[in-house]
Amino acid sequence: MAGDRAPPSPGAATSADADAAARAAPGATRLPYWSPGLGLFALAWLAVWLALFPAPLLLPRAHGALVPIGFAVAVVANATAVGGGILFIPIMVFGYDLPPLEALQLSIAAQAFGMTSGALGWLRRGAVPRGALAAALPMALAGATVSALLVHASPSLVKAVFGPISIALGASTLALAGARAERTAVPPAAHAALRAAAALGGLASGWVAIGAGELPAAYLMLRQRLRPDVAIGLGVVLLAATSVWLLLLHVVALDGIPSERALFLVLGCVFGARVGPWLADRLPSATLRRLFGAIAIGNGVLFALQAWRP
Repeated sequence: MAGDRAPPSPGAATSADADAAARAAPGATRLPYWSPGLGLFALAWLAVWLALFPAPLLLPRAHGALVPIGFAVAVVANATAVGGGILFIPIMVFGYDLPPLEALQLSIAAQAFGMTSGALGWLRRGAVPRGALAAALPMALAGATVSALLVHASPSLVKAVFGPISIALGASTLALAGARAERTAVPPAAHAALRAAAALGGLASGWVAIGAGELPAAYLMLRQRLRPDVAIGLGVVLLAATSVWLLLLHVVALDGIPSERALFLVLGCVFGARVGPWLADRLPSATLRRLFGAIAIGNGVLFALQAWRP
């Protein structure tokens, strides 16, 4: 990959993006897995579990399997910027036989915590282009607000939209497996298209919990030939912020979140998410993308068939 890390031409990127790219170079900070924040989260989780739920000791028997599911999905999601919703929704719908709207709510809650945990790792690693983040984030949040509050998700909408989006993201992920990276920073000329991708991704996230990070990252890697670690770091942060915003909207203005299942899914996500940046440093990104792309296409086909089934 050394040959893919060509420096940007003079004036090709903002100073903030250039600084982020420089920190994301081969000598970039590699973070330890454990941090005081994880310890505080674990204590807070225990307090919520024991204090706010009736018969808390019975809950692990019913929902404990969601912890390893959340852990595994969060690892891959934070290593590739392909949101966990692309796996969580099929697992909840086909594996747990939950209604699509409940699966969407759980996916949003899981990503709000899991992707945020991973995003903090990417930010501390120095792999996020700050200028591009400032350009894309308001549009992602605006798109998510429209889809959550103005065009409400319904079971039929979730089923109809998830299939095509999952297939498209799977195909783009497979295409990215062989993409050649040429840039280490986002050129300012790309910000307009990046904003459009973020708005569309935010819109999709309100319906199927995927898109806010995936579409901008895919655009930057495919069209702008941005180096994967920079694009993935940006995508993870965008998806985390959008998921947190959607979680707040669901709790305050919509139907809330299935709290017992979310509690255990979130626990696995937070601890799995911290493995994502570590894994991205050590495993071939092309291998991860091919595997994830194939799974995404398979999930999309299943949903498309179910949506069109009489």
